[in-house]
Amino acid sequence: MAGKKDVAAFVLPELSDARGGIFQKDTIPQKSIKDTVPLKEGLKITDSAKLATDTGKRAKTDTFRLKISKDTLSGPVTYSGQDSIVGFLDSKKINLYGKAKAEYQDMTLTAPEIAIDQTNHIVTAKAGRDSTGEISDYAEMKQGEENYKSEGMEYNIKTQQGITKGTITQQGEMYVHSEIAKKIDARTMYGQGTFFTTCNLDHPHFGFRARRAKIVNKKLAITGAVRPEFDSVPVPIYLPFGIYPLSQGRHSGFMSPSFERNDQMGLGLSRLGYYQVIDDHWDVQVYGNVYSYGSWMVNLLPSYRKIYKYQGSFNFGLQRTRRNFRGDPDFSKVSTYTLNWAHSSDSRSRPGVNFSANVNMSSTRYNENIPNSNLLNLANNTAGSSITYAKTWQDKPFNFTASFNHNQNNAQRLVTFNFPNMAFTVNTIYPFQKKNAAGSKKWYEQLGIGFQTGFQNSMSYYEYSDRQKDSLKELSQYRNAFARMWDTAQWNANQSIPISLSLPPILGGALMISPSISYSQNVVSRVATYNVEQRTIVNPAGQTITYDTVIANMRKGIGLNKQMSMGISFNTALYGTYQFKNRQVQAIRHVIRPTLSLNYTPDLNKDNFQEVRIRGKGDASEVYSTVFYDRLAGLGAQSVPRYVPRRFGGINFGIDNNLEMKVKARKKKKEDSDSTSTDSDSKVDENGFKKIRLIEGFGFTSGYNMFADTNSYKLAPFNLYFRTNLFEKINLSANGTLMPYKLDANGYPIWSKYAWEDGRFNVGTLTNASVTMSTSFQSKPKDPQKAKQREEALNKQLNDPMLQSQQQRLLEYMRQNPAEFVDFNTQWSINISYSLTYSRPTTTSGGYAGNGINSSTNFNGSFNLTPKWNFNVNGAYDFKTKQIQTVGFTISRDLHCWQFSASVSPVGIYKYYNFTISPKSGMLQDLKINRNRSFFNGGPRY
Repeated sequence: MAGKKDVAAFVLPELSDARGGIFQKDTIPQKSIKDTVPLKEGLKITDSAKLATDTGKRAKTDTFRLKISKDTLSGPVTYSGQDSIVGFLDSKKINLYGKAKAEYQDMTLTAPEIAIDQTNHIVTAKAGRDSTGEISDYAEMKQGEENYKSEGMEYNIKTQQGITKGTITQQGEMYVHSEIAKKIDARTMYGQGTFFTTCNLDHPHFGFRARRAKIVNKKLAITGAVRPEFDSVPVPIYLPFGIYPLSQGRHSGFMSPSFERNDQMGLGLSRLGYYQVIDDHWDVQVYGNVYSYGSWMVNLLPSYRKIYKYQGSFNFGLQRTRRNFRGDPDFSKVSTYTLNWAHSSDSRSRPGVNFSANVNMSSTRYNENIPNSNLLNLANNTAGSSITYAKTWQDKPFNFTASFNHNQNNAQRLVTFNFPNMAFTVNTIYPFQKKNAAGSKKWYEQLGIGFQTGFQNSMSYYEYSDRQKDSLKELSQYRNAFARMWDTAQWNANQSIPISLSLPPILGGALMISPSISYSQNVVSRVATYNVEQRTIVNPAGQTITYDTVIANMRKGIGLNKQMSMGISFNTALYGTYQFKNRQVQAIRHVIRPTLSLNYTPDLNKDNFQEVRIRGKGDASEVYSTVFYDRLAGLGAQSVPRYVPRRFGGINFGIDNNLEMKVKARKKKKEDSDSTSTDSDSKVDENGFKKIRLIEGFGFTSGYNMFADTNSYKLAPFNLYFRTNLFEKINLSANGTLMPYKLDANGYPIWSKYAWEDGRFNVGTLTNASVTMSTSFQSKPKDPQKAKQREEALNKQLNDPMLQSQQQRLLEYMRQNPAEFVDFNTQWSINISYSLTYSRPTTTSGGYAGNGINSSTNFNGSFNLTPKWNFNVNGAYDFKTKQIQTVGFTISRDLHCWQFSASVSPVGIYKYYNFTISPKSGMLQDLKINRNRSFFNGGPRY
């Protein structure tokens, strides 16, 4: 018997019936029986009590003890051998042959040959070799989370000590190869001829070799003198010692810096810092860059997480940039900052309540001053932030939202904040609807009423440069950003009451009628007055041009903006089908969906608009125009042309069409290697036919306003559209605006004359149009199962609210660094898009717009030149200027445990090149060679 305890207990339970009473009282007295057989020294039996002789006493426990031998194992050893098992009774040894296997507690040993010594608890295993002497099958041992692969081993399963030869063990991402390894306990091992690598091959491509090493599992490895090796070729570079962190999960430590060179900032070190694990929920990174010319930057990145609750991260960075030396004409200095915060909560933790944050705030010049910045960062002129709290009441039609929003335009140096923003909504309720209704509903039961109210506040300011700040300080006119932002603060409050009614369909359900009415009002805290100032410029031809500029003067005051609308809409659908007999094409169906609505919107805010007559600027002539400005719209108000009516009373109409074809599906052959196949086969019906959409939608919308005067249009311009998906691969869309009026000599519409009034067939003039076409093709994945697993894992992560913020940052990094995420599983892929736009020139735009036609194309292609080499090209071409806007080439090499990429953009506005070779392992992410440089407008930009 072998066990962890040497005590066994036997209990004599009380004999009782279901009611708790004793079955029968024993009337014969119990006699004490003495055992005449003497007990051995190692076995003692203690009589703890006699059996009860009355109904009031319970039986007591008898126990005995066994003294276990010290060399006894703590559990059984199970073993098996596929070929044969040979046992030696006299020596208590067992030999296992052919896929042998031995198991003891949490240890599992498999090898071609295993020998078990029961007396000494020694297990010996040997690897198998082929006819050439090479190892064909290793001896593998798994104990807990540890795995060992050896040529041979001798191991004491009781003391967990042993010696192995040619051992390979994995410690996280690190693989440790040892010629001879001595295991002294469950966690510690000494190695001789040790090789550390992240390559998972038996003969790794690279690593670090040391003569002696001490390894503490899942914690640390320490060696003496160490040198790197690449493909078994030693590099003549020695280090006096080596320390290898083997800890799993997070652990604190210094971050490895990278050496950089910048022509305008000098020599520098980047990402020099420290990573600290605070507890299970918090950690923080602190790192910075420093350059020899005086530039520096520092970043603080704390992150937090609580499983099934929330997770997030911060990033606060300060940057002080000095380019060149004092006295140099190009000398400059600027201080910038950045603030990022990403937070996501698990909706399952608090149903109905959600809090999220995605903050991306920075100085408008921050991206410009990042050394060796990605070109996408330099070209990104906008940034935005959002912090949102939302609550939905369960089983009640109430919703509440509070948010903070931020937007900035780096090109204009304009920063805008919207805070606080609050909204409370009552979803549409039906007051006349019965709780337990039976049968069809009455028309008045479809009457729905809703309510919405909200409060918004906005503030904005323009960011000064350091030179502007110095100039304003000399004039004593400098004000900090907070003071300037507070001056522009403007709040507004709004309320609206929408009322809708869904009437029962008529004409057998073919016509749907829906009346509606709504009222809303908006209260603002500032009112603007607009003045016209004359300005003069000299154009490149030497001509002096005078034009007008509108200046807005804001003053505090309460303004009320009211809106009301009412109407009724009619919707129906008409179907037409043309049948074919005994043909591949069975039928073509045309669906027409006309819409018609009668609407009335009164002008309740005519006193809020100010009429302004301004003079535009042109090369040869001056054109006057009359526009209106909304005095309650704030600083960002846009002028409204005079011909745009503010009161509407009339009809809106439109027609939408789609065209479908029903064809016999093609039988797909097993050897069909169509690389562009889609999931259209899933749309095949039981008769073997499938539907193909020839045109997904085409039609127009317009309206007629009976209240419009002669200075504006009664018949609205026709908005035309067309969209389809050819062969389920080519997306094609087009839209345009048709002006149904005659145009004057300057290209402006004459609102009093329709295009067809002179008797000729003329439906109008196309004033603007656009056509967009895009397509993508890719080969089938070499390993479909691998591609499916990758897609499922990505979709699962994107749908997990706790991982969305991390995935968004990963996707953004992948977009900015495509060379580091090459998919060698896809042999080739091509993406092409083309856009064509047309805008009819007028006298004010003709000198700059030319013929009004612009077109461009964007392309991206990726090809596997070999199973390990990938070539990628992307770019854009402008057909109007006949110039390549940008083009980039990237070549990547899969080096198994390393990755190599080189990118270059030789032409275009942005030019760059970069070269990177680095290990794939995240443990060695700082062990890389990286060189990049970028140019802008013919000169270097960093």
